Amino acid sequence: MDQITSDKKEVLMAALQRCQNPFVIAQIENLLERERLLDPIGEISLDFPLLLQVKSTRDTSLQTNLKVWSMNNLTQYQNRIVWPKFIISFIMLIISAAIINNFSYEEGTLQYSNFISGMAIIYGCLWFFFFIDALLIMVLAYMGKVKIAQSSLVRTLICLIFPPIAIGQRNLVEPQKIWLPFYNWSKCNEGLYNHLKKQFSIPMIIIALLIIPVLLIEWQFYEEVESFLNTDLSLLLGLIQGFIWFAFAFEFLLLIAITDNKFSYIKKNWIDLLIILLPFVSFVRSLRLVKVAKITQLSRGYKLRALLMKAREGFIFASFFSRIMAVKPDFQLKKLMKKLNENQKEREIIEEDLAKLCKWLLDKKQTNP
Repeated sequence: MDQITSDKKEVLMAALQRCQNPFVIAQIENLLERERLLDPIGEISLDFPLLLQVKSTRDTSLQTNLKVWSMNNLTQYQNRIVWPKFIISFIMLIISAAIINNFSYEEGTLQYSNFISGMAIIYGCLWFFFFIDALLIMVLAYMGKVKIAQSSLVRTLICLIFPPIAIGQRNLVEPQKIWLPFYNWSKCNEGLYNHLKKQFSIPMIIIALLIIPVLLIEWQFYEEVESFLNTDLSLLLGLIQGFIWFAFAFEFLLLIAITDNKFSYIKKNWIDLLIILLPFVSFVRSLRLVKVAKITQLSRGYKLRALLMKAREGFIFASFFSRIMAVKPDFQLKKLMKKLNENQKEREIIEEDLAKLCKWLLDKKQTNP
């Protein structure tokens, strides 16, 4: 044992004497019980210092209102355009909610057709803003010989397909920074993600609850409520469902823009993704790309559309119960402990594989000194 290791051991023993946390002591006890198994890792660690790099690289700090250090014509343009771009993206997401959710009107209704056509025209006009924006970004980058970060460039191009994605705007030159209303440029890290996730928590539970009166009216009290309000109830119910879809889509687009591991976020929030995608599927399925079609084919299309919408409502319920349970301390404690035990098991398996590899390296070293 070298002097540095000896000094670290004395410091750790002193810290352990002061420690009063039973959970930490239990973790250390578990690690010491595995000391013999991990001996090969310790023996070869001097030859491979990488094995001693066990400190976490997590960043849980909340860093907002940051400055952009790479100032040039491109970044100055982006600083001027972030607010208008966010507002237009926000409006286009609202229009998307209106169009995709269809407001439950029967196909062929004149009022329905005029409304959807009007929304589509507005959406198309606003899309040209993103086309011009992407063009200006390319021109400014070329003229100023500025290298745009690859992730930011890809995101800019994807926004031409679905502009509301621009709700979460990464800096073109410093992609680790994202622009958010009232937070300005902020660092994309675990701290920002956790902060926004907490801000969305209660509002999203309340919004998901809105599906209950919608279903009660649709299934049981439709005629009574329509007679009482003396209005077309399908429009009101469609607006509520459109608002629910908008809220889920807004939260999803914003949080996935912050996280760097997109696949992990989607895997963890697959229910919310299905809530967003199912109306897309039903909307595309109900489009009359070909005007002439058999009645039986159309009827099957409407049945599929109805099934998809019912599935979406079921997933909203699932998301609601998942969110409401997540704020209950007892449930959250059990869930986190289960996840911790699973991760501990995975960690132990990896350590055992690492120990086997280190033992093989030691045997090879002894064989070929």
